[in-house]
Amino acid sequence: MSDRLIEENDISIDEVKEQAIAKHMSDIQVMEKCIFGLDQFIIRFGRESNAHDLAFDLKLQILQNKKHLEEWINTI
Repeated sequence: MSDRLIEENDISIDEVKEQAIAKHMSDIQVMEKCIFGLDQFIIRFGRESNAHDLAFDLKLQILQNKKHLEEWINTI
């Protein structure tokens, strides 16, 4: 009886982990799209744009957030 409860508990924990990973993988995909868009902006408009430095700084922040999220996912 107790073995069955332990197995059921392990399954539910695994399901929660899988759901969390799936959600955060979706977040990573959005971050990758944003990084791609910022790259396109930086390349297209270059330093002539008044928003170049802001776009570059934002890209670096998103890259850092993505790295932290990937590390967190790997610890789940």
